[in-house]
Amino acid sequence: MANKKSKHLVTFPAFSFDKIALYYKIRKEKGISAFECSFLLGKHNFFIRDTENPFKPTLIDPEDSAHLAKILLLEDYNPPVTPLDLYKLNVEELKIDRKRIKRVITIETDQDLPNKYLEICTEEKEDELETPLFLSTYAEVQTAFRKLLEQGYFNHTRTALEIFDTFRAMDQFGPNFHPRYLIQNIRYFLNKKSGEPILDNSRTNLFSRRLFAKPIDFTIDQARGEVSNSFAALGINSFSEAADWVSTLNYRRNSDKNNPLCLFEDNCGTCSTKHVLLKRLADENGHPELQLMLGIFYMTAKNTPAIKDVLKKYNLKYIPEAHSYIRAYNHILDYTGIGINETKFELELLAEVEIQADQATDSKVSYHKDYLTTWIKKNGVSYDLDELWKIREECIKALTRRSAT
Repeated sequence: MANKKSKHLVTFPAFSFDKIALYYKIRKEKGISAFECSFLLGKHNFFIRDTENPFKPTLIDPEDSAHLAKILLLEDYNPPVTPLDLYKLNVEELKIDRKRIKRVITIETDQDLPNKYLEICTEEKEDELETPLFLSTYAEVQTAFRKLLEQGYFNHTRTALEIFDTFRAMDQFGPNFHPRYLIQNIRYFLNKKSGEPILDNSRTNLFSRRLFAKPIDFTIDQARGEVSNSFAALGINSFSEAADWVSTLNYRRNSDKNNPLCLFEDNCGTCSTKHVLLKRLADENGHPELQLMLGIFYMTAKNTPAIKDVLKKYNLKYIPEAHSYIRAYNHILDYTGIGINETKFELELLAEVEIQADQATDSKVSYHKDYLTTWIKKNGVSYDLDELWKIREECIKALTRRSAT
């Protein structure tokens, strides 16, 4: 294939370019690929490759800088301050093959700069770089990984960097451990086609970094109680199947919310009755790690679009709403089935308390009204508790209508 050249001029933030140049140099020296860095950051597969492309708007923010410093074992992870705000970059692109491009980047300036010239070769996802770091073997890394699984390490959500740090703290791997085989093992335990899909990575943390955890699940023993028996009668034999069934039921109030089996009779439920049922199921089968929680969050038109018109009608930006959900280890599980994003919900959570299944009905109302009373006084709200409660009921009706459509 004949090499094809092209030249471009582009303006780029000077400090960001110097930072990219610093990280590119160090990761190449250590033999950690762009994909491996992106994976450990918890970002998309080509995040670092995009930051190294001057034609892309992707930049490395301060938090990413701190995380990259941990990955690359850097003490100083910011370059010296440049006297310029912007660089004029002369970028020469040379096509190496069908997928790879080499960019020769020169800063067009009269200033004496330490990183006036940079050569970057793009990398594909599966590229492996030569490294002076300790690689270990795939099998040894997997043995250690399985021990962590057995010890319940992944019952809690973990970032890729947290897992990497755990391995570097092990005597058999050490601080100079390369992440290659660790990343391959994480991907193996996610792969539903050719691996062992023990882990789940569908969630991100509050900073949009990918999380890895072992999903909550257990086999239902129908002899353990009436809830277990009722699920078994529907052919539902695991917690994950039960949670899926509950979440697909319409959001609607039950005829008798104090009836433990009301969801089976009404084929509908609210956040309270749905999560109470799952809590009872967990208790019957000996899984106290699933906690029933009652929280207060700001219900807005943004996080609950169905109530937009109600809030506008009463000139309210939001209303504090009580919500029931499950908390397992360090993360929230919501099976209400109305599209609640657990990560965003946790950002909007104002207060929470653990309750038992038989407390849910009375505790939720009293806890909610106590919070509203304090909120009205503290914020000088023009509605009293009774008026605000009626507005809240209108919001619930709007939410019910949206769920039914």
